[in-house]
Amino acid sequence: MATLFQITAAILAGLFLYYGLDVRRKEGAWDFVAPAWQTLMKLCSFSLVGAFVWFTVSVRQVNKGDWLDLAVMASGTTFVMAAKRALGKAHTFTGQYLERPELVTRGVYSITRNPLYFGVLQCELGASLFVVHQAATLRPQVYPYWIGILAAVLLYVVVFNWNMAIREACYLRRYFGEEYRRYSGNVPFIFPVIRVRKKG
Repeated sequence: MATLFQITAAILAGLFLYYGLDVRRKEGAWDFVAPAWQTLMKLCSFSLVGAFVWFTVSVRQVNKGDWLDLAVMASGTTFVMAAKRALGKAHTFTGQYLERPELVTRGVYSITRNPLYFGVLQCELGASLFVVHQAATLRPQVYPYWIGILAAVLLYVVVFNWNMAIREACYLRRYFGEEYRRYSGNVPFIFPVIRVRKKG
């Protein structure tokens, strides 16, 4: 069972790295925040992935809670992949924006304005819960340190991403005007809502 978990986790980690941590600077990209803050964000993001991978490789037993954590990560990775594919060339790494952005409202962007951030949040939550659980059994002597470091890193990336989502929304509102206002009036900021259309 642990081997199946490790294989599944490796696939999810690979997909997340490819789609979610595309840190390449795109042509025409500008900075919302100083590059130093973006570098810290990249370091924290890769550290979280590294901790998850290390604990996944080390794990010998998994339980239902671990599989639930992985399911949350799978959902998050799905959102990240769908968002990145929908954005295409309009994608930039968090903390950056395009001088000439494109307003993407199709696909997953029709149920949340920030599917990348929502997906990343799910991945961070699932991975962190898994690490917290496994650290208690694999490294009990340094468990409090792991929790402290993990909490600090997680707090930074969540606050950074939330702040960037707000800045991006303000920028898109200024750039697209009424078109973005109509879009934001119909689609939630982070947490997706799927509406069922009534016939007739």
